[in-house]
Amino acid sequence: MRAFTLTASLAAVSVGFFLACGPSTPPPDSAVGAGSTSATVAPPPVDTASAAPTVSAEPTASAVTSASAEPVMPATWKDAADGKQKGMFMKAKVMPKMKEVFQAHDAKKFAEVTCKTCHGPEHKAPKEFLPKLVFKGGKFTSEKEKPAMFKFMHEKVLPAMVEVLGEKPFDMKTMTGFGCGGCHTIDMAK
Repeated sequence: MRAFTLTASLAAVSVGFFLACGPSTPPPDSAVGAGSTSATVAPPPVDTASAAPTVSAEPTASAVTSASAEPVMPATWKDAADGKQKGMFMKAKVMPKMKEVFQAHDAKKFAEVTCKTCHGPEHKAPKEFLPKLVFKGGKFTSEKEKPAMFKFMHEKVLPAMVEVLGEKPFDMKTMTGFGCGGCHTIDMAK
């Protein structure tokens, strides 16, 4: 009796799974041989509202597969869940774009664009390595001190970073978005 109950339970689970998921492709009509009395029976329609959720073969942007420890490439910087995903994103998205931008500006000075260009030889956070910006009287002092570099950073680097990171540009009214303070420390001088 116990074996019958176990077999019946397994059969019920199998039928439930079949009804919820169904076959991946229906069997061809030619599956029934000539002269055979068997007929192909289509499974009953599945109520998609209550059916089991579908599982995509494509991982989500911030998912890490459980079968392996390999991180999945995030779609945007904000989707990067950890240091490995951030590193992947930097190497695959940020580095190629920024290398293009810097070399277009000065191919000789930026002949070699690497992680060290923004993170330094000790791989610090950019805010700890890049020059500190001074904001005084409603403007960055570097606008007068280094006008060519300021213009390049403002017109080329900043928009490229906003785009590649999938961010919105910094908005002074809402104080949100990506701006110079995303990479540089800003000293708010009086």
